[in-house]
Amino acid sequence: MNLSSSKKTVIASLVAAACVAAPSLSYAANHNPDQPNVLLVVMDDLGTGQLNFALDSLDKSELAKRSVPVRYQGDLDKMIDAAQRAMPNVEKLAANGVKMTNAFVAHPVCGPSRAGIFTGRHPTSFGTYSNDDAKLGIPLDIKLLPALFQENGYRTATIGKWHNAKIKGKNLVDEDKRTRDYHDNQITVTPKGYGPEERGFDYSYSFYASGAALWDSPAIWQNGKNISAPGYLTHNLTDQALKFIDESGDKPFFVNLAFSVPHIPLEEASPAKYMDRFNTGNVEADKYFAAINAADESLGIIMDNLEKKGELDNTIIFFLSDNGAVHESPMPMNGMDKGFKGQMYNGGVRVPFVAYWPKHIPAGGESDSLISALDILPTALAAAGIDIPEDMQVDGKNIMPVLEGKTEASPHQYLYWAGPGAKHYSEENDAFWYGYWKWITYETNTIPNNPNLEKLSKGSWAIRDQDWALYFYDDGSNKVKLFNDKEDPSESIDLAKKYPEKVKEMKNAFYNWIKDKPKPVAWGQDRYQILTESAKD
Repeated sequence: MNLSSSKKTVIASLVAAACVAAPSLSYAANHNPDQPNVLLVVMDDLGTGQLNFALDSLDKSELAKRSVPVRYQGDLDKMIDAAQRAMPNVEKLAANGVKMTNAFVAHPVCGPSRAGIFTGRHPTSFGTYSNDDAKLGIPLDIKLLPALFQENGYRTATIGKWHNAKIKGKNLVDEDKRTRDYHDNQITVTPKGYGPEERGFDYSYSFYASGAALWDSPAIWQNGKNISAPGYLTHNLTDQALKFIDESGDKPFFVNLAFSVPHIPLEEASPAKYMDRFNTGNVEADKYFAAINAADESLGIIMDNLEKKGELDNTIIFFLSDNGAVHESPMPMNGMDKGFKGQMYNGGVRVPFVAYWPKHIPAGGESDSLISALDILPTALAAAGIDIPEDMQVDGKNIMPVLEGKTEASPHQYLYWAGPGAKHYSEENDAFWYGYWKWITYETNTIPNNPNLEKLSKGSWAIRDQDWALYFYDDGSNKVKLFNDKEDPSESIDLAKKYPEKVKEMKNAFYNWIKDKPKPVAWGQDRYQILTESAKD
C-alpha cells in the first residue's frame, strides 16, 4: 500500500524544524587520561536492517517473500535505500571503530534488556524474566554499575528512557489534553529509592517505562521531579546531554543517552528537515526513518562538541539497540535474522553494536565474536581502572581485547535467555497492531483486542555459543530446535535430529544455568516451571 509522500509534512510543517543548537565550548579538559569518558547510546527497538549495519548481507529475493504489515508496505529497494541513509553518523562511528556483528542483548524486550546492561547480570538472576517483572524495578539491594563510576570521581547521568524503576502508578494529564495515545496521557510514577538519581546517577532527565510522546512529553522526570518538556523529545534529550557534558568540566563522565525512537508512538512526524530526507512512497515509513535520522544527527552533534573540547579521543562510545525491531515497522527490519522483539530468535536479541575509542580500538574493524550487552559496563569500568566487587555477581566480561582486535576468542562459552516467548510484537499479532494504528489515529472507534499480551505468553528459552543456537518454545511438543547461526542466520533449518550430541551438550548447559535461578517476580507464576523441566534429560 503506497501512501502519498505529500502527506508527510502535514504535521511536520506545523512545528519548528530548527536543529539542536550546540553550546559554545571554549576550554580543554585535563582530567586523568587513564579514565576515559563513557557515552552509552541506546536506541529503542531498532533492527539490524534499519540502518547501514547489516545491509551487505541482505538477500532481497528472500526478504521479498516475508510479510510486511499494511502500515509499512512499499518498494523494498526504497526501504533499503532509506535504511542505508538513515544513520550516517553511526556508520561513521563504525568506520572509525569496530562493528560487532554477533552481539546480543540479555533479553528480547526493553526492561529486562536494560536491567542487564546496568547490572551486568542476567536479569533472570533477580527474577526479571519479562517487562511485567520489570515493572517491579531492579531490586534495591542490587547495586547498579554506574554507581561505581560515581564513587570513583565520575559525573554520571542518564538521559532518556529509564526502564529500570519500580512502577508505583500512572498519573493522568488534564482531560482536555488527552488523546487516544496513552503516551500523551500518562505520567509514570516510581516510589522513593527507585529513581535513577538515587541509584548511581548525579543527574537524571528520564521517562520511566515503555515509550514516550515524540512531542511535548508529559512523562519527563528531572532528578525526581516531573517537569514540562515542550518540543521535540529527541532534541530535548540531546540538549540535556550536551549541557551535562559541558558542565562536567575536567571530570570524566558516564552518560547513558537512551533515545525513545523508533519505539512507538510514531504517529506524529519528526521535524520537516528530517522528513524531507526520505521519500519511500509511504509516509509511515518516512516517519520511522526520519525519527532515527534525528537521533543519529544528535549523536553527530555530541561527537562534534566532544571534538571541540578535545575530549573525543578520550571517550569510549558504545552504540546499540535494546532489542530487535518489531514486525510493525518498515523493511528491512532485522535483516536476514528470523524473529522480532519479544522472541529469542536472532531477530529478537541480536542487535546493531558499535564500539569506538580512538587510539585503542582500531578503525574499520569488524568482528563476529560472541558478545553481550552485559559486557558493556564491565568493559568500560575496566578501561577506567575501576574494580567490580565480587559480591556484585556480574556475568558480563571485559571484552576490550576483542574490541581492540587482540583476540577473536569470545569470553563467553554460552549466552542464555529465559522468559515468555512473546508474540505481541511479531507478525502473528498484525491484526491487533493494524487495529491499534487505526484506533489511535481516530480512523475507527473500535479498540482492538490483543490476544498476545506478553503476560499471557508461554515460556521460552535459548542458549547460544559462537556458532550454534538451541531454542525452546512451549508449544506442547516439548521439543527443542537447533540452528547453525553461522551458516543459517535466518534460523530456517532445524538440525536437532542431525546433531543430537550438540543438542545434549547445550541442553545440559542451559539446565545447569537455569536450575538455581529464582522464579519470575510477576510473569507466568503458573507456567515458568517449564523453563527448567524442558531442559532436563
